[in-house]
Order: sequence, then C-alpha cells, then structure tokens
Amino acid sequence: MRTARVLIASVAALAALTACSDGPSAESAELTWEDSPLNEALGVVWGSGQDPEEMEREEAERMRKVEEVTAACMADEGFEYTPVEYDTGTMIVTEDEDWDTEEWAQQYGYGVTTDPWSAQEEEVAEPEEEFVDPNDEYVSGMSASEQEAYYEALYGPQTFTEEEEWVEDEEFVEEYDWEEAGCQGLANHEVYEEGDPWSDPAFTELFEAMDQLYQDGEKDPRMREINDEWAACMADAGITGMTTPTAATEQFYEEYDALYQKADAEIDWENLDWEALEAAGGTDPVAEIMEKMGLAELREREIAAAVADFRCQEELDVEARSLEIQFELEEKFIETYQADIDAVVAAYGKDA
Repeated sequence: MRTARVLIASVAALAALTACSDGPSAESAELTWEDSPLNEALGVVWGSGQDPEEMEREEAERMRKVEEVTAACMADEGFEYTPVEYDTGTMIVTEDEDWDTEEWAQQYGYGVTTDPWSAQEEEVAEPEEEFVDPNDEYVSGMSASEQEAYYEALYGPQTFTEEEEWVEDEEFVEEYDWEEAGCQGLANHEVYEEGDPWSDPAFTELFEAMDQLYQDGEKDPRMREINDEWAACMADAGITGMTTPTAATEQFYEEYDALYQKADAEIDWENLDWEALEAAGGTDPVAEIMEKMGLAELREREIAAAVADFRCQEELDVEARSLEIQFELEEKFIETYQADIDAVVAAYGKDA
C-alpha cells in the first residue's frame, strides 16, 4: 500500500539535495516547506497540518472499526470474538528544537551511530489498568486443535520456512497478502486500505507520476550542479568520496548495518546467559561487541561528516536553492495533472 509518508519522504529527499552556484534568488531565500505547491494542492488528502489530537482521535476510531470488522468476520467463521478496547494512553513528545543546528551535528552527527532520540523528553500516559485481552478466557477453554483453528481464522495460516531453506546473508522478505491474513487482515484492509487514495486504481497514474517527479528532480542539471559544489565543499573539509547529502547519510547507515551484522554473528544466542548479562549491567550484547569492533571510529567519522555537511549546506544556501527548483517542478506537475488532483481531493479530501 502506498502512503503519504512515501511521497513526503520523496519531497524531503529532493529538497535535501545540496549546495551552491550563484546563490538563491531573493524570492527563493524566503521559501519554506509550507510553500510547496503540491502540499498546498494535496495537503487535505494526506493530512498536512492536521492537529495531533485530532489525528489521535481518528486513529482510535480506525482501531475501533478494525475490531468491529474482526468480530463480525470471526462470527462468520464460527467463533466468538470480543472487540478489544485499546487504551494506548497519550504520547507527549517534546521536540528538540536544536536538531537542525551545527551544535546538534557536533553532538549526534546524522543520528546513525548515536542515540539522540533517547535524550528527548518523552512521556506516555500509562493506561489506568493493565491490558487484558477479553478473548483470553474464551480461547484458554479450547482444545489445542480448536485454538489452532481459532488463530488461523484470526490471523491466517501460519507458515514457517524450514532452516535448510534459508540462504545465509540473503534477506528473507515475505510479501504481505491481506487475503491470507485471516480476519485481522480483512479488517485492516477494509479500514486502512479501501479508503486510501494511494490504493485507488483511479489515481495510480497520478501517484506514480508524482514519485517520478522527485526522481527526475534529482537528475535536473541544476541539482547536479548543486551536488557537485557540495561534494567539492566537503572535499575541502577533508570528507571525500561523497556525491550527495543523501548518499552521505546512507553510507553511514550501510556501514553501521554491516558492523551490526558482524557483531551479531559473534553471539551464541541459544546459550546466552541473559541473567548474568543483566547482572553485569549490560542489556545489549550486540552493542557491546560493536564498540569493540570499531563503532567509536565510525561514530567519529559520522560526526565529522555531519558537521562538514551542515557547514557546506549553510554556506551554499542549499535548502533555498533546492526548494526553488523543487517548487518549479511541482508547479509544472500540477499544470499537467490538475484534473486528477481535483478528482482525488474531491474523493478523499478532508471534507469529502
């Protein structure tokens, strides 16, 4: 299922492309994300600027509907199912206003090998009572075979890949199919997907073209010029081998993941003594091994690159210039797809 997050991430990736030529125009220097023509045109569809409390209420209502549909489906399968009333509490997050500063980069780099988010003040209002699944008593009274049939009806058939079928160092990804996910799959499909414009065949062309818009933006000669100047600026700061800001961040994620896999392979998980580990003050054996394998050196390089990146983007007015190019492309896109945009807003806009 396509989501607004994918599209918004594409917008961000385009605007993150970097650095200088003759500098931004006076008009572009005043641009902000709120000026995005596409955000203005489609914000009512993907919920841009929506009040967080309203979003929380809407999500609670969707969860209630999922349970309702699940119960009806399970009844059709011959089972009782009591809808679960989820009380997730209220999440209160105090954002770090300094994240987009040189000081933040000096402390956390790109946030890959560091842990900036744990420093954020986060408070979750705990539910008043401990969660109890209202179906536990009903299921516990079943025989083993009845329980198996119940869970298959609820979640779909559970299949497991035999160990010998796995290929070492190859990622195993099983494509999700809601039709094979039981009543929960059906309910989530009806509530989250059927009313989703990104799953509507009528607008497939529009959203595919939107994705392509941002891919084409990365190839725009003006963007390439910005990237070349950014790379030169980074090289002057002693950071070589990087072509774009996005690639710079990805490089550290790749190195971190490789180090993680190497450390993980060193651990005998089946025979790990968790009690002894906790008693010794450690809870993450992988992190401890990663430190021994050179995580500190990777962290040092990440921070150095992030600081140089920040300074180059500031010096070259990257964001202003990138936004100017992006918004120009968006305006042309809207001219081409105005009828489709009007249609999707009419069908899925906030007041539709």
